Amino acid sequence: MSNFTGADLIANALAQLGIEHVFGIVSIHNMPLMDAINRLGETKIIGVRHEQAGTHAADGYARATGKLGVMIASTGPGTSNTVTGLYEAQYGSSRVLVITGQAETAFYGRGVGYVHEAENQVAMLRSVCRRVESPRHVNQLGPCLQTLVTDLFTGRPAPGALEIPIDLQYAEASKMDFSYPQKNQAQPDSSQLDSAVKRILESKKRIIVAGGGVIAAEASEALQQLARKLDCPVLTTVDGRGVIAEDDPLCVGNYYNSAGIYNAIQTADVTIAIGTRFAVGVDGQFQEQTPPGDLIQIDIDGTMIGRTHTAQFPVLADAGIALTAINIALADVVANDGQFNQSIWEARDGVRSAMRNRLGDDWPKVMDSIRAKLPDDAVFVRDQTISAYNWGNQQFPIYKPRTSINPTSGAIGPGFPMSIGAAIATGRKTVIVHGDGGFMFHATELATAAQYRVPLVICLFNDSGYGVLRWLQSNRFGRINETDLGKVAFAGMARSMGVPGQRVASVVEFEAAFDEAMAATGPYLIDIDMEHFAPMEISVMPKKKNEVDLSR
Repeated sequence: MSNFTGADLIANALAQLGIEHVFGIVSIHNMPLMDAINRLGETKIIGVRHEQAGTHAADGYARATGKLGVMIASTGPGTSNTVTGLYEAQYGSSRVLVITGQAETAFYGRGVGYVHEAENQVAMLRSVCRRVESPRHVNQLGPCLQTLVTDLFTGRPAPGALEIPIDLQYAEASKMDFSYPQKNQAQPDSSQLDSAVKRILESKKRIIVAGGGVIAAEASEALQQLARKLDCPVLTTVDGRGVIAEDDPLCVGNYYNSAGIYNAIQTADVTIAIGTRFAVGVDGQFQEQTPPGDLIQIDIDGTMIGRTHTAQFPVLADAGIALTAINIALADVVANDGQFNQSIWEARDGVRSAMRNRLGDDWPKVMDSIRAKLPDDAVFVRDQTISAYNWGNQQFPIYKPRTSINPTSGAIGPGFPMSIGAAIATGRKTVIVHGDGGFMFHATELATAAQYRVPLVICLFNDSGYGVLRWLQSNRFGRINETDLGKVAFAGMARSMGVPGQRVASVVEFEAAFDEAMAATGPYLIDIDMEHFAPMEISVMPKKKNEVDLSR
């Protein structure tokens, strides 16, 4: 093929944008794209086994690096499979781009049963994307892609999609240049900034609540500088973990919603919240946890400011730009009240100790073993599972930005493919903590991990069912319904797809298996039979207000 085609235009764009990997499944409606990418040789295609998993992998890729995660799918059934992954990316403010095919323009919209016909595909994608583009002429293809890239990297990170009719992929195209937008677009209003600085100067008891927006803005160092300038406790959201090392004396961690911590911060006169929307959680149980004192809320998305809690001092800005400006303005500032800080440190240490004690005899040893053997910059991924709720999301120490990933939407199952994407993106050893129920959603991606020798340690906590839901059902209804799944031989399953693995039934066996997994050059699965470990006290969420106890 001598002509420069629409498919070549996309391949060149990916290379110009510095995208080293894309995920995809080949189809009649994206074969030209795949061929062009491989001919150019600048971007490697990771062939996944399901489009949902591939989109989650692109999400993990984006979160671990801050780069654009790309999934290439086919029109119709292939694209519909990406929707769940795009939903998670939208919920987690992640830059994921789905590129998909479409029926050729002569048949698009005619409803004549063209193979993989998807007349409402754009509308479907718009339900989970901030922007979707669908060119109708090859000359529109490049500008549509550039518009998407500019949108996804402007303001709050978000997913997007580009559908390309198959004839445009084959059509002769003109070359063009692609680039990312300038980063310094969200400049704060000077009056908003001045008001926030004035309030900080007047205060003596401040806390910082840092969310994923700080990491997205690459503003962790600026946040740490502010915390040290104010001698101020830093609480994080689950997506904000890593903005400050969790062994730093100023770090409280992901405990804002803990009753012990929340009570300790009540005398604060200012809460400085950066890059968080104060998610209300399951049943809305955190909505009433109003930030203490006056709320200074800094966010790049104005629709998030004041949405959950009234912000007395709103600052619409990129977190990095705002924090840098605040740090400069606070040249002479009195540090936090020492007694106030001490009460928070005592509450933090007490909560951490109490939560650790609830883990029983075995699980703290498992957690400590993983942390001791894992480098500080290794990525630690969790799915929605008992081990994540009870220690992975809070007690397992995180030291650096972009090394902590979890499904923000609360979905079961994305963890495994997200960890594949993160491991491929970084090239570093990655650990995924997973439950057996959620793992079955994407277990076939073991073949992907084996094929590409992904440096991944899969810690599969096996309680033969949906453990979180089983606990909730028992707690709320006094019985369980469809949450027992039977015990699967996951190590055998893994080996059948080329991934070495073993089942362990004690802490000693786990530690030996983890050493073997860390020494492996590719993926390794550890099937942890929870039946043989000392039980942990499960504490996921309280009963809803006015909920009838049906257990009697």
